[in-house]
Amino acid sequence: MSVCEMCGKGGPLTNADVEGVELKVCFGCSKYGTTNKNNNNFRKNPHYSSKNSKKEEVEWKLVPNFSDLIKKSREEKSMNQEDFAKFLNEKESILAKWEQGTLKPRIFVARRLEKLLNLSLVVRDIKEKVEIKKNQIPKGELTLGDFIKVRKRNS
Repeated sequence: MSVCEMCGKGGPLTNADVEGVELKVCFGCSKYGTTNKNNNNFRKNPHYSSKNSKKEEVEWKLVPNFSDLIKKSREEKSMNQEDFAKFLNEKESILAKWEQGTLKPRIFVARRLEKLLNLSLVVRDIKEKVEIKKNQIPKGELTLGDFIKVRKRNS
């Protein structure tokens, strides 16, 4: 039996476009979107990736000397922290922590800073996939299984 993807009710379903997402919905939920004339033709969302897809996600990280770059940029503009924070539309305390290196800006904030300051703060994070097969564990090294005691029940 088919189930509505919005409310969970069972019964006959129709395809509807709800806020840009194609869903199978019941008659009651179809009013929240626009129903499609062709109910059998589902278009795939180009932004959706299945769990089985073998694409690697690109990860980003901050450069190690991001605090020095931010501070140097502020000093080049001959601004104090208060004025520079206003220029960046950030709190002065946050800017001070960035310059000290005690707080890292999030990637999307670092991207915005890159555009404002004409700097390079974000680089691609290269991670190697390491697969260890069962037989690859060197003899003599302990594993978690070596520390577990399994109690056997007396029947």
